[in-house]
Amino acid sequence: MANSVSGFALALAFSLASVMAAYLNRHAAALVSALNTFIQSVSVLVWSIVLIMVFGVSSRLPPVLVTAAACYPVLLSATLGGVQALDEKFSELARMLGASRLQEFVYFILPGTVPYITSASRAAVGLALRISVVAEAFGASGGIGYQLVYSYDMGLREGVFAWGLLLIALMILIDYAVLRPVERWAQRWRL
Repeated sequence: MANSVSGFALALAFSLASVMAAYLNRHAAALVSALNTFIQSVSVLVWSIVLIMVFGVSSRLPPVLVTAAACYPVLLSATLGGVQALDEKFSELARMLGASRLQEFVYFILPGTVPYITSASRAAVGLALRISVVAEAFGASGGIGYQLVYSYDMGLREGVFAWGLLLIALMILIDYAVLRPVERWAQRWRL
């Protein structure tokens, strides 16, 4: 759970910073687009192996960073889509009110993207839970992925099924208890 939540939070923070940079500077927008393409084109397996080689098996960073790399494009694409839709609606109004580009982003665009971000977060959190398990399986010293591989290596079928069912139960619980209510709340603000 900690790896999934940390990776998702890192991806969310990085995607918001990327969207802000892209909104404020057209050169940054080109860089963000290229970075997004690069991150999407690298397989999760490759991210896992490279990060385990760099940080080692005992580090918590590989599962967190692999999860962030998988969630970042999902969150970034949805947020950029929201920004584009809102920019068309509010840019003229913000300029008439004398807002700078930064003020326009902070007071008009960013609050308006909340419904887009929450919708993308449902997909990203599910992805984070699945991807962190893969990263843990390849080289972590704990977590559900590690326990699945350990149970498999020891020939414990019951352990494999138990850890798999635990992962499924966690996904369903988080979706119904947290993500859906937050998404319903945020959709009330959709413009």
